[in-house]
Amino acid sequence: MVPSVIMNEPALYAQPDDRSQLVMYLQWIWQSYFADCPRVNEISIDYCYPWKGRLGLIRLSLDATMTFIGVNTLLQVQQVPEYVLITTIAHELVHYIHGFGSPLPRLYKHPHANKIVDRELEQRNLGDYLRCCNEWIDKYWYSFYDMQRAAGWAGIQGRLVPPCSRGETSTFPALAKPRRMQVTPLTSLSACGIF
Repeated sequence: MVPSVIMNEPALYAQPDDRSQLVMYLQWIWQSYFADCPRVNEISIDYCYPWKGRLGLIRLSLDATMTFIGVNTLLQVQQVPEYVLITTIAHELVHYIHGFGSPLPRLYKHPHANKIVDRELEQRNLGDYLRCCNEWIDKYWYSFYDMQRAAGWAGIQGRLVPPCSRGETSTFPALAKPRRMQVTPLTSLSACGIF
């Protein structure tokens, strides 16, 4: 299944209120907080697997024409505060502008070195979102995850998409496979920690 959400044209967007419309969140966040950054390829976003230790990931297609942002499908559940979803998407966009998961030049050797993502979010006036997100994750994420798993993922709408972090999947064909050490800009994967 090809992700149903693709973004490559700028427009004016209001803050969305429907979590099923990830493209609207992506467009609003880009316009509101990343308007100064170049968008050099198509960006697709979709919900992925309900990971326990990851909220999102970003990947670049092998031909560098498309970037895919995968969001933990549990973030669509209303018990998860909206600021967790917003922070997750913004976090992945920081990777994009830093050259991870995008054709842009790589600005840093490692995607999270010296808290560069957190610093970038702060500089883009997303610090309050980040602090609230981190606090909620620390207090509630693992018990929330365990509860959702025990309930058979009852709060998830639609079908579960297989994990899109292990090479090619039907969710986004021709993705670059992750590498452990030297990663070139055209085969990047930024899927680390909770983000």
